[in-house]
Amino acid sequence: MPTTWNALYMGRIATNIDTIEGNNLAENRNATSVLGTYGNGGNRGGLTQPLYDSVSTITTQDNVAPSTSLNANNTGGAFDFFQADRNGDGTPENYSFDGLFSYNATLNYFDGTTSNSVVLVAQMTNGDMYLVPPSSAAAADPALTAKAISSVSLISAEADQTFNLTRDRQVTEFACFAVGTLIETPEGAIPVEDLVVGDLVTTADGGPRPIRWVGSARIDLTRAPHLRPVRISRGALGPNQPLRDLVVSPQHRILIRSAIAQRMFGTTEVLVAAKQLLQIDGIDTADDMADVTYVHFMFDAHQLVCSNGAMTESLFTGPQAMKSVGAEARREILELFPDIEATPAEPARPLVKGSKGRRLAERHAANGRVLVS
Repeated sequence: MPTTWNALYMGRIATNIDTIEGNNLAENRNATSVLGTYGNGGNRGGLTQPLYDSVSTITTQDNVAPSTSLNANNTGGAFDFFQADRNGDGTPENYSFDGLFSYNATLNYFDGTTSNSVVLVAQMTNGDMYLVPPSSAAAADPALTAKAISSVSLISAEADQTFNLTRDRQVTEFACFAVGTLIETPEGAIPVEDLVVGDLVTTADGGPRPIRWVGSARIDLTRAPHLRPVRISRGALGPNQPLRDLVVSPQHRILIRSAIAQRMFGTTEVLVAAKQLLQIDGIDTADDMADVTYVHFMFDAHQLVCSNGAMTESLFTGPQAMKSVGAEARREILELFPDIEATPAEPARPLVKGSKGRRLAERHAANGRVLVS
């Protein structure tokens, strides 16, 4: 099951909500130092930025049975973990999970509107608080995805608590192409939105390969500005790379080929998320778009494809793969590829994550070197 998903980091508080281990009770969940507003300079958690700027990719690590959930009772000093890159060095750290609690809350959106909802908050033993999504098996909470969340105000604790945290949870981030992107095929360049299952696409390593799955989603960027695409202008990666402006989701990985990559990572070619390349001239957030339709597709294996003349990735089904699709699409993919979770996918090129990708871009910019040479 997918056990990697996104959560909103709410900051850290001194209050331990679960004060007595060995049971599933949240003894201190109504404490004054728990209730209040988190994010955007709120009075709890210490965050000055909005919550939509504090998205954390969480990989759950189970050390205590059952493997389907993270346990809150923590007896014998055994803890399950959140793994998250909180210090930005590109390597996730382990944080001991202490409890999950339900709160009546007000979600405060970026545009000043609000919504009342029941939210799930996980706390680590160091006091870190996370707003976590519903489980994959649960009904989606539209309040969590309607608009970008600036802050959350915890009003009161729910009488009924959910205690342990189910590891398989919903995800809402996309790694895909914007409509209009031209994908190279044996029949020539075809708009990505016109591709269907079974179509042959030219790949860098395996020649023509048939598409096995296609998905799409329209995003209202006024409600979800954190999903605003990145525009890679013509020639921003290198000579004629891309041949025309390329618009992709922030998480979509771009092939970088350079001597700097070789020196930093021991290989000439690496894949880096578009949002990590914003230091490069000609690569910018597409602030002029009110909405975008994203399209993603996958093959039997991770591949490099030519998109608007630049090499980029197909949908990758590795440890964090399912964060780019919803529950219905995930079920369809698992039906098509039942061994995905048992057999980890291999990336087409090494994946450079987080701050390491940004450092790679910074070194190219500082030395006046193109990203694809």
